[in-house]
Amino acid sequence: MQASPEFLTFARWYIQDIDRIAPTLEEMYDFGLRRFQGEERVRLRQFIDRALREASDATLEQLWNKTEADIYFPTAQDLRAFLTGARDRL
Repeated sequence: MQASPEFLTFARWYIQDIDRIAPTLEEMYDFGLRRFQGEERVRLRQFIDRALREASDATLEQLWNKTEADIYFPTAQDLRAFLTGARDRL
């Protein structure tokens, strides 16, 4: 699975020490998603939804690891939960 441009942009905002900028999970979502408007927001939601439905745990982890994100998820389930929360906020 190839990451969409919107997904790559989304992940880029999850930088090291994000907890200092956005201390709660809700604030982290807001921080990463506030840049998306209109059709871009729709495309990001569609991509995340498709990735959650179609990608295996290993594929999902590979997808995230190919982004410029600095945050790490200990398990694929943690990553799925994070992406599910982001998708639901879109």
